Amino acid sequence: MSTSGEQSTILPLNATGKPPEAFAPPPSAIDLNSLTDGRDEGAYATKYSAGAWTQIVVELTYLVGMLACALICLGLLAKYTVFQEQSGLIFSFLGPAERSKTLLLYATIALSGVCGGCSSALKWLYHSVAKQRWHRDRVIWRFTVPLLSGTLAVFTGLMIVSGLVPFLARSWLTSLTAAAAFGFFVGLFSDNLLAALEKVAFNIFGTMNDRTPKRTDSDVDPK
Repeated sequence: MSTSGEQSTILPLNATGKPPEAFAPPPSAIDLNSLTDGRDEGAYATKYSAGAWTQIVVELTYLVGMLACALICLGLLAKYTVFQEQSGLIFSFLGPAERSKTLLLYATIALSGVCGGCSSALKWLYHSVAKQRWHRDRVIWRFTVPLLSGTLAVFTGLMIVSGLVPFLARSWLTSLTAAAAFGFFVGLFSDNLLAALEKVAFNIFGTMNDRTPKRTDSDVDPK
C-alpha cells in the first residue's frame, strides 16, 4: 500500500517485465478520409455511369496491356543476353549480343521507361477513380504517358552519356541492370523530370521574354 495517501497506478507487465506499449493515437479525420476515399461506412455503390465505367475499363486494359508487353519484351531481352542466343526474333533485329550492347542498353531503357510510365498512370487511374476525380478528358494523358515515358528515358540517357545534362555521372550507365533501373525511374517520374529539364533549358537558352525586346512608347510609330 502507498503511504503517501496518493492513489498508485499499477501497470501490468508483459513477459519481458516491461510495461506494454501504449496504443497509437486514433487517426485524424483527414487520415480516415484518405483511407475511406471520403465515403460513409457501407456506401459501396459506384458514383460513375455505365458509360464512364466503359472508358475506365478501356484505359485500364490499355495500361495493363502496355505494361505486360513491355515486361515480356524485357524478359525476352534478358533471355537473349544471358543465353547468348544465336537465333530467333531478337537475334534477327540485333545480331550477336556481344556486338549489340549499345542497342540492348537503350532498348532496355526504353522498355523500362514504358513500365515506369504505365505504373505511374495506373496509380493515378485508381486514385482518381476512387476519389471521384476521374474525368474523360484525361484519356489523352493516360494513353500517351507510357510512350512519352519510354521516349524521355532514352533521350535523357543520351543527354547524360553525352554530358549535355550533368544530372548523373555518365560512367555508371553501362550495365543492363543500371539501364533498367534508370529507365523505370525516369518513366515513373517523367512529369518531374520534364520540369527539371525545362529549368535546364531556360538556363542554357533563356526564355522568349529574355530574348524578345520589349516595346516601349517611343518604339510606336506616331503615325
